[in-house]
Amino acid sequence: MKIINESHNLSLKESFAIERIRQSADHRLTEEKMTDMVIVEHHLNAYINDQLAFKLVCSPEKLDALVLGFLLSEGYIKNPDEIEFIYVCESGERVKVQLYKPLPLPEIDHDTGSNSISCGNNRKIRQAAYAKSLMPLPVHDWSPETVLMLANACNHNAGLFTETGGTHCCAMSIRDKLAFICEDIGRHNAVDKTIGQAMMEEKNIAEAILFTTGRIPSDMVIKAIRSRIPVIASHSAPTDEAVLLARQFNLTLIGFVRGKRMNLYAGK
Repeated sequence: MKIINESHNLSLKESFAIERIRQSADHRLTEEKMTDMVIVEHHLNAYINDQLAFKLVCSPEKLDALVLGFLLSEGYIKNPDEIEFIYVCESGERVKVQLYKPLPLPEIDHDTGSNSISCGNNRKIRQAAYAKSLMPLPVHDWSPETVLMLANACNHNAGLFTETGGTHCCAMSIRDKLAFICEDIGRHNAVDKTIGQAMMEEKNIAEAILFTTGRIPSDMVIKAIRSRIPVIASHSAPTDEAVLLARQFNLTLIGFVRGKRMNLYAGK
């Protein structure tokens, strides 16, 4: 796999003149003119074998990792070896992915970026579909101390969040050591960037713990299972379907990692 990333030093935040309004103890309102750093919202179009495949709204850094992680976690590929090259243009608005084999793609709505496939809204139908497309994970030993370390790393090293308050953070450990941290305006994007970064650095994510600052719905759990990540944790809450899927496919699912405590929803 060859990666050509021509996007460099894209702006991640912008400064705006604003007014801050405060209410004092005696209920009087005061106004203060100031500047505020605001996170940049970037729009990316991704083409697979010259066909528009998906659109993402993201933060404009690590776009190669974002696309690679998205391809793996969303089931477009099963292995990075299926990719001939990933090319990111200078503006970061267009990414071209060339696969070695043709890939049937659903039709894309060019206005919304969504595909035209509709899904059943019955839980049993969804569970049957998952059972056909996902494989159970091997049982994996994990350390609560590592989960707390990852949470602490996100709390103290999320620079964009500190400046703007507008990002989610994701951290990954390999063999109980911090591998890297990624930020993005979208919690799913932050996860995909982390997965993609692991693939680019040829890390063994079968030994990984993934920590996210966002809540964990079922689609986040599916990303972890598809990517063969055995443990996912968050300082926020999981959904009911996330818990059911994690238990069905042997994913260790941890929520409400705060202070020195956590809730174990699936796994041992």
